[in-house]
Amino acid sequence: MKELIMLNHMPLLGSVKTLQLLQAFGSAGQALKATPEQLRELPGFGPKIIQSWNVAKAGQLAEEDLELVNRYGVSLIPYTDPRYPKRLKALPDFPLLLYVMGELKPEDDQSIAIIGTRAATHYGNEMAQKFGSELARNGFTIVSGLARGVDSAAHRGALDSGRTLAILGSGLNHLYPPENRDLAREIIQNGAVISEFPMNTRPDRQRFPQRNRIVSGLSSGILLIEAPLKSGAMLTMKLGLKQEKKLYALPGRADIPNFQGNHELIKNQQARLVTCPQDIATDFGEWLPTTQKILHSRPKLEPDEEELLKSFPPDEVAIDQLVVLTGLPIQKLNVLIMRLVIKKLIKEYPGRLYKRCPLIMNQLR
Repeated sequence: MKELIMLNHMPLLGSVKTLQLLQAFGSAGQALKATPEQLRELPGFGPKIIQSWNVAKAGQLAEEDLELVNRYGVSLIPYTDPRYPKRLKALPDFPLLLYVMGELKPEDDQSIAIIGTRAATHYGNEMAQKFGSELARNGFTIVSGLARGVDSAAHRGALDSGRTLAILGSGLNHLYPPENRDLAREIIQNGAVISEFPMNTRPDRQRFPQRNRIVSGLSSGILLIEAPLKSGAMLTMKLGLKQEKKLYALPGRADIPNFQGNHELIKNQQARLVTCPQDIATDFGEWLPTTQKILHSRPKLEPDEEELLKSFPPDEVAIDQLVVLTGLPIQKLNVLIMRLVIKKLIKEYPGRLYKRCPLIMNQLR
Protein backbone atom coordinates (compact mmCIF):
# COMPACT_ATOMS: atom_id res chain seq x y z
CA MET A 1 0.00 0.00 0.00
CA LYS A 2 2.81 2.41 0.85
CA GLU A 3 4.29 2.07 -2.64
CA LEU A 4 0.99 3.00 -4.26
CA ILE A 5 0.73 6.01 -1.94
CA MET A 6 4.24 7.01 -3.00
CA LEU A 7 3.19 6.97 -6.65
CA ASN A 8 0.16 9.04 -5.65
CA HIS A 9 2.59 11.68 -4.36
CA MET A 10 4.71 11.80 -7.50
CA PRO A 11 4.20 15.14 -9.29
CA LEU A 12 2.63 15.28 -12.77
CA LEU A 13 1.55 11.64 -12.89
CA GLY A 14 -2.19 11.45 -12.39
CA SER A 15 -4.19 8.23 -12.42
CA VAL A 16 -3.72 7.42 -16.12
CA LYS A 17 0.08 7.59 -16.06
CA THR A 18 0.23 5.83 -12.69
CA LEU A 19 -1.80 2.94 -14.10
CA GLN A 20 0.53 2.93 -17.09
CA LEU A 21 3.46 2.45 -14.70
CA LEU A 22 1.71 -0.37 -12.86
CA GLN A 23 0.97 -2.17 -16.12
CA ALA A 24 4.49 -1.66 -17.45
CA PHE A 25 6.36 -2.80 -14.33
CA GLY A 26 3.86 -5.14 -12.69
CA SER A 27 3.62 -3.43 -9.30
CA ALA A 28 4.05 -0.09 -7.57
CA GLY A 29 7.22 -1.32 -5.90
CA GLN A 30 8.84 -2.25 -9.20
CA ALA A 31 7.71 1.01 -10.80
CA LEU A 32 9.48 2.99 -8.08
CA LYS A 33 12.71 1.15 -8.96
CA ALA A 34 12.50 2.21 -12.59
CA THR A 35 15.50 4.07 -14.03
CA PRO A 36 15.16 7.34 -15.96
CA GLU A 37 15.97 5.40 -19.13
CA GLN A 38 13.14 2.96 -18.51
CA LEU A 39 10.71 5.79 -17.77
CA ARG A 40 11.61 7.60 -20.99
CA GLU A 41 10.54 4.56 -22.98
CA LEU A 42 6.94 4.97 -21.78
CA PRO A 43 4.61 7.09 -23.95
CA GLY A 44 4.00 10.51 -22.43
CA PHE A 45 6.84 10.35 -19.91
CA GLY A 46 8.74 13.47 -20.92
CA PRO A 47 11.53 15.50 -19.28
CA LYS A 48 9.26 17.22 -16.73
CA ILE A 49 8.10 13.93 -15.23
CA ILE A 50 11.65 12.50 -15.24
CA GLN A 51 13.07 15.60 -13.53
CA SER A 52 10.39 15.62 -10.84
CA TRP A 53 10.79 11.89 -10.09
CA ASN A 54 11.98 11.73 -6.47
CA VAL A 55 11.48 8.40 -4.70
CA ALA A 56 12.97 9.57 -1.39
CA LYS A 57 10.65 12.56 -1.11
CA ALA A 58 7.66 10.45 -2.15
CA GLY A 59 8.53 7.97 0.57
CA GLN A 60 8.65 10.72 3.20
CA LEU A 61 5.30 12.11 2.08
CA ALA A 62 3.80 8.62 2.11
CA GLU A 63 4.93 8.12 5.70
CA GLU A 64 3.25 11.39 6.70
CA ASP A 65 0.15 10.36 4.80
CA LEU A 66 -0.04 6.99 6.54
CA GLU A 67 0.38 8.62 9.94
CA LEU A 68 -2.67 10.80 9.27
CA VAL A 69 -4.61 7.85 7.85
CA ASN A 70 -4.03 5.90 11.06
CA ARG A 71 -4.71 8.89 13.30
CA TYR A 72 -8.11 9.62 11.78
CA GLY A 73 -9.20 6.05 11.09
CA VAL A 74 -9.27 6.47 7.32
CA SER A 75 -9.75 3.43 5.08
CA LEU A 76 -7.48 3.16 2.04
CA ILE A 77 -9.26 1.43 -0.83
CA PRO A 78 -7.14 0.69 -3.93
CA TYR A 79 -8.77 -0.10 -7.25
CA THR A 80 -7.96 -3.80 -6.74
CA ASP A 81 -9.97 -3.96 -3.49
CA PRO A 82 -13.41 -5.70 -3.61
CA ARG A 83 -14.83 -2.65 -1.78
CA TYR A 84 -13.83 -0.34 -4.63
CA PRO A 85 -16.98 0.93 -6.43
CA LYS A 86 -17.30 -1.02 -9.68
CA ARG A 87 -19.00 1.87 -11.46
CA LEU A 88 -15.91 4.05 -11.01
CA LYS A 89 -13.78 1.65 -13.03
CA ALA A 90 -15.76 2.60 -16.13
CA LEU A 91 -13.98 5.99 -16.08
CA PRO A 92 -10.96 6.24 -18.39
CA ASP A 93 -9.12 8.07 -15.59
CA PHE A 94 -10.54 6.29 -12.54
CA PRO A 95 -8.73 7.03 -9.26
CA LEU A 96 -6.38 4.23 -8.27
CA LEU A 97 -6.70 4.89 -4.56
CA LEU A 98 -9.59 6.21 -2.47
CA TYR A 99 -9.28 7.71 1.00
CA VAL A 100 -12.54 6.96 2.81
CA MET A 101 -13.94 8.06 6.17
CA GLY A 102 -17.11 6.13 6.88
CA GLU A 103 -18.20 3.03 4.98
CA LEU A 104 -19.01 2.12 1.41
CA LYS A 105 -21.84 -0.41 1.12
CA PRO A 106 -23.18 -2.51 -1.77
CA GLU A 107 -26.47 -0.60 -1.68
CA ASP A 108 -24.58 2.55 -2.64
CA ASP A 109 -24.69 1.18 -6.17
CA GLN A 110 -28.28 2.50 -6.21
CA SER A 111 -27.25 6.15 -6.22
CA ILE A 112 -28.26 9.56 -7.53
CA ALA A 113 -25.98 12.61 -7.65
CA ILE A 114 -27.63 15.88 -6.69
CA ILE A 115 -25.62 18.91 -7.80
CA GLY A 116 -25.90 22.65 -8.34
CA THR A 117 -24.48 26.07 -7.68
CA ARG A 118 -22.90 27.19 -4.43
CA ALA A 119 -24.89 30.44 -4.65
CA ALA A 120 -28.26 28.72 -4.69
CA THR A 121 -31.62 30.45 -4.36
CA HIS A 122 -33.96 29.66 -1.49
CA TYR A 123 -35.95 27.51 -3.92
CA GLY A 124 -32.84 25.62 -5.02
CA ASN A 125 -31.76 24.79 -1.49
CA GLU A 126 -35.29 23.72 -0.57
CA MET A 127 -35.58 21.42 -3.59
CA ALA A 128 -32.13 19.92 -3.07
CA GLN A 129 -33.02 19.02 0.50
CA LYS A 130 -36.46 17.71 -0.48
CA PHE A 131 -35.19 15.50 -3.31
CA GLY A 132 -32.26 14.30 -1.18
CA SER A 133 -34.56 13.34 1.68
CA GLU A 134 -37.27 11.60 -0.37
CA LEU A 135 -34.91 9.68 -2.63
CA ALA A 136 -32.73 8.59 0.30
CA ARG A 137 -35.83 7.44 2.18
CA ASN A 138 -36.57 5.11 -0.70
CA GLY A 139 -33.19 3.46 -0.97
CA PHE A 140 -31.10 5.79 -3.11
CA THR A 141 -27.70 6.85 -1.84
CA ILE A 142 -27.25 10.57 -2.51
CA VAL A 143 -23.89 11.61 -3.97
CA SER A 144 -22.66 15.20 -3.91
CA GLY A 145 -19.58 17.34 -3.35
CA LEU A 146 -19.97 18.83 0.17
CA ALA A 147 -19.80 22.35 -1.31
CA ARG A 148 -21.88 25.26 -0.12
CA GLY A 149 -25.38 25.68 -1.46
CA VAL A 150 -27.04 22.80 -3.30
CA ASP A 151 -24.49 20.13 -2.27
CA SER A 152 -24.89 20.87 1.44
CA ALA A 153 -28.69 20.93 1.19
CA ALA A 154 -28.74 17.59 -0.67
CA HIS A 155 -26.52 15.94 1.94
CA ARG A 156 -28.64 17.27 4.79
CA GLY A 157 -31.81 16.04 3.14
CA ALA A 158 -30.32 12.59 2.64
CA LEU A 159 -29.24 12.40 6.28
CA ASP A 160 -32.88 12.82 7.33
CA SER A 161 -33.69 9.37 6.06
CA GLY A 162 -30.79 7.49 4.45
CA ARG A 163 -27.24 7.43 3.17
CA THR A 164 -25.06 9.96 1.39
CA LEU A 165 -21.53 10.12 -0.06
CA ALA A 166 -19.51 13.34 -0.14
CA ILE A 167 -16.68 13.62 -2.68
CA LEU A 168 -13.96 16.13 -1.82
CA GLY A 169 -11.67 18.21 -3.99
CA SER A 170 -9.07 18.20 -1.22
CA GLY A 171 -7.49 15.78 1.23
CA LEU A 172 -9.50 14.51 4.18
CA ASN A 173 -7.28 16.49 6.54
CA HIS A 174 -8.44 19.72 4.86
CA LEU A 175 -12.23 19.50 4.67
CA TYR A 176 -13.67 22.30 2.56
CA PRO A 177 -15.58 24.46 3.16
CA PRO A 178 -14.60 24.54 6.86
CA GLU A 179 -18.14 25.35 8.00
CA ASN A 180 -19.21 21.90 6.75
CA ARG A 181 -17.05 19.96 9.20
CA ASP A 182 -20.03 19.08 11.40
CA LEU A 183 -21.97 18.01 8.31
CA ALA A 184 -19.04 15.82 7.26
CA ARG A 185 -19.06 14.13 10.67
CA GLU A 186 -22.74 13.31 10.24
CA ILE A 187 -22.11 11.94 6.77
CA ILE A 188 -19.38 9.65 8.10
CA GLN A 189 -21.98 8.07 10.40
CA ASN A 190 -24.47 7.49 7.55
CA GLY A 191 -22.32 7.10 4.46
CA ALA A 192 -18.81 8.22 3.63
CA VAL A 193 -16.58 11.19 2.89
CA ILE A 194 -14.25 10.29 0.01
CA SER A 195 -11.17 11.76 -1.64
CA GLU A 196 -8.66 10.56 -4.20
CA PHE A 197 -6.11 13.08 -2.90
CA PRO A 198 -3.49 12.50 -0.19
CA MET A 199 -4.55 13.52 3.30
CA ASN A 200 -2.75 16.88 3.42
CA THR A 201 -3.86 18.08 -0.03
CA ARG A 202 -5.25 21.60 0.32
CA PRO A 203 -8.31 22.86 -1.57
CA ASP A 204 -7.50 24.15 -5.04
CA ARG A 205 -9.89 25.37 -7.73
CA GLN A 206 -8.25 23.04 -10.26
CA ARG A 207 -9.05 19.98 -8.15
CA PHE A 208 -12.79 20.58 -7.89
CA PRO A 209 -13.47 19.87 -11.59
CA GLN A 210 -11.29 16.77 -11.19
CA ARG A 211 -13.42 15.46 -8.33
CA ASN A 212 -16.59 16.06 -10.38
CA ARG A 213 -15.82 13.03 -12.56
CA ILE A 214 -16.06 10.91 -9.40
CA VAL A 215 -19.39 12.48 -8.41
CA SER A 216 -20.82 11.56 -11.80
CA GLY A 217 -18.91 8.29 -12.07
CA LEU A 218 -20.31 6.91 -8.81
CA SER A 219 -23.89 7.68 -9.77
CA SER A 220 -26.55 6.01 -11.89
CA GLY A 221 -28.18 9.35 -12.57
CA ILE A 222 -27.53 13.04 -11.96
CA LEU A 223 -30.05 15.66 -10.89
CA LEU A 224 -29.23 19.31 -11.59
CA ILE A 225 -31.04 21.51 -9.10
CA GLU A 226 -29.83 24.93 -10.18
CA ALA A 227 -26.83 26.14 -12.20
CA PRO A 228 -25.82 28.93 -14.57
CA LEU A 229 -24.47 28.03 -18.00
CA LYS A 230 -20.84 28.33 -16.92
CA SER A 231 -20.41 26.39 -13.71
CA GLY A 232 -18.85 23.30 -12.19
CA ALA A 233 -22.28 21.69 -12.01
CA MET A 234 -22.72 22.04 -15.78
CA LEU A 235 -19.30 20.46 -16.29
CA THR A 236 -20.48 17.54 -14.18
CA MET A 237 -23.62 17.21 -16.31
CA LYS A 238 -21.47 17.14 -19.45
CA LEU A 239 -19.36 14.41 -17.86
CA GLY A 240 -22.55 12.51 -17.07
CA LEU A 241 -23.61 12.86 -20.69
CA LYS A 242 -20.35 11.30 -21.85
CA GLN A 243 -20.66 8.57 -19.25
CA GLU A 244 -24.22 7.84 -20.49
CA LYS A 245 -25.84 8.59 -17.15
CA LYS A 246 -29.51 9.42 -16.78
CA LEU A 247 -29.67 13.21 -16.49
CA TYR A 248 -32.41 15.24 -14.82
CA ALA A 249 -32.98 18.95 -14.31
CA LEU A 250 -35.45 21.05 -12.36
CA PRO A 251 -37.16 23.92 -14.16
CA GLY A 252 -36.75 27.41 -12.74
CA ARG A 253 -37.72 30.99 -13.47
CA ALA A 254 -36.78 32.06 -16.98
CA ASP A 255 -35.42 35.43 -15.80
CA ILE A 256 -32.99 34.01 -13.23
CA PRO A 257 -29.46 33.33 -14.64
CA ASN A 258 -28.94 30.59 -12.07
CA PHE A 259 -31.34 28.37 -14.03
CA GLN A 260 -29.97 28.96 -17.52
CA GLY A 261 -27.97 25.74 -17.33
CA ASN A 262 -31.07 23.75 -16.40
CA HIS A 263 -33.12 25.21 -19.22
CA GLU A 264 -30.37 24.69 -21.78
CA LEU A 265 -30.15 20.97 -20.95
CA ILE A 266 -33.93 20.59 -21.02
CA LYS A 267 -34.32 22.46 -24.34
CA ASN A 268 -31.60 20.32 -25.94
CA GLN A 269 -33.26 17.17 -24.58
CA GLN A 270 -30.05 16.24 -22.79
CA ALA A 271 -31.77 16.17 -19.41
CA ARG A 272 -35.28 15.14 -18.48
CA LEU A 273 -37.42 17.79 -16.80
CA VAL A 274 -38.47 16.64 -13.32
CA THR A 275 -40.75 18.26 -10.77
CA CYS A 276 -40.91 15.67 -7.99
CA PRO A 277 -38.86 12.76 -6.63
CA GLN A 278 -41.21 10.19 -8.17
CA ASP A 279 -40.10 11.31 -11.63
CA ILE A 280 -36.65 9.94 -10.84
CA ALA A 281 -37.69 7.01 -8.67
CA THR A 282 -40.00 5.49 -11.26
CA ASP A 283 -37.42 5.98 -14.01
CA PHE A 284 -35.36 3.12 -12.59
CA GLY A 285 -37.47 0.09 -13.46
CA GLU A 286 -35.10 -2.42 -11.90
CA TRP A 287 -35.36 -0.57 -8.60
CA LEU A 288 -39.14 -0.16 -8.55
CA PRO A 289 -39.75 -2.66 -5.72
CA THR A 290 -37.78 -0.27 -3.52
CA THR A 291 -38.54 3.11 -5.00
CA GLN A 292 -42.27 2.75 -5.49
CA LYS A 293 -42.62 3.03 -1.72
CA ILE A 294 -42.24 6.76 -2.29
CA LEU A 295 -45.84 6.78 -3.50
CA HIS A 296 -47.08 5.43 -0.18
CA SER A 297 -44.82 7.12 2.34
CA ARG A 298 -47.24 9.87 3.44
CA PRO A 299 -48.34 9.76 7.09
CA LYS A 300 -51.97 8.99 7.87
CA LEU A 301 -54.13 12.12 7.87
CA GLU A 302 -57.27 13.14 9.68
CA PRO A 303 -60.11 14.35 7.39
CA ASP A 304 -59.63 18.01 8.41
CA GLU A 305 -55.89 17.77 7.72
CA GLU A 306 -56.59 16.29 4.29
CA GLU A 307 -58.99 19.12 3.47
CA LEU A 308 -56.50 21.76 4.55
CA LEU A 309 -53.77 20.26 2.35
CA LYS A 310 -56.11 20.37 -0.64
CA SER A 311 -56.73 24.06 0.03
CA PHE A 312 -53.04 24.96 -0.33
CA PRO A 313 -52.04 26.82 -3.52
CA PRO A 314 -48.85 25.72 -5.36
CA ASP A 315 -46.80 28.66 -4.04
CA GLU A 316 -46.06 29.96 -0.57
CA VAL A 317 -49.10 31.28 1.25
CA ALA A 318 -49.50 33.54 4.29
CA ILE A 319 -51.56 32.57 7.30
CA ASP A 320 -54.14 35.33 6.64
CA GLN A 321 -54.60 34.07 3.08
CA LEU A 322 -55.23 30.56 4.43
CA VAL A 323 -57.95 31.93 6.69
CA VAL A 324 -59.70 33.33 3.60
CA LEU A 325 -59.13 30.19 1.49
CA THR A 326 -60.34 27.72 4.10
CA GLY A 327 -62.91 29.73 6.07
CA LEU A 328 -61.50 28.16 9.26
CA PRO A 329 -61.16 30.05 12.55
CA ILE A 330 -57.57 31.16 13.11
CA GLN A 331 -57.28 29.05 16.31
CA LYS A 332 -58.25 25.81 14.54
CA LEU A 333 -56.11 26.68 11.53
CA ASN A 334 -53.06 27.14 13.76
CA VAL A 335 -53.57 23.70 15.31
CA LEU A 336 -53.95 21.98 11.91
CA ILE A 337 -50.92 23.76 10.47
CA MET A 338 -48.78 22.74 13.45
CA ARG A 339 -49.82 19.09 13.02
CA LEU A 340 -48.97 19.15 9.31
CA VAL A 341 -45.61 20.83 9.96
CA ILE A 342 -44.76 18.10 12.50
CA LYS A 343 -45.72 15.46 9.93
CA LYS A 344 -43.44 17.23 7.42
CA LEU A 345 -46.27 17.69 4.94
CA ILE A 346 -46.00 21.44 4.85
CA LYS A 347 -43.03 23.69 5.53
CA GLU A 348 -43.02 26.90 7.54
CA TYR A 349 -40.95 29.94 6.54
CA PRO A 350 -40.21 33.21 8.36
CA GLY A 351 -43.17 35.60 8.46
CA ARG A 352 -45.67 32.76 8.92
CA LEU A 353 -45.49 31.68 5.29
CA TYR A 354 -46.33 28.05 4.46
CA LYS A 355 -45.85 25.78 1.50
CA ARG A 356 -47.10 22.29 0.74
CA CYS A 357 -44.30 19.82 -0.02
CA PRO A 358 -43.91 18.92 -3.73
CA LEU A 359 -44.35 15.21 -3.03
CA ILE A 360 -47.70 15.86 -1.37
CA MET A 361 -48.82 18.13 -4.21
CA ASN A 362 -48.20 15.30 -6.62
CA GLN A 363 -50.07 12.72 -4.53
CA LEU A 364 -53.16 14.89 -4.11
CA ARG A 365 -53.73 15.52 -7.84
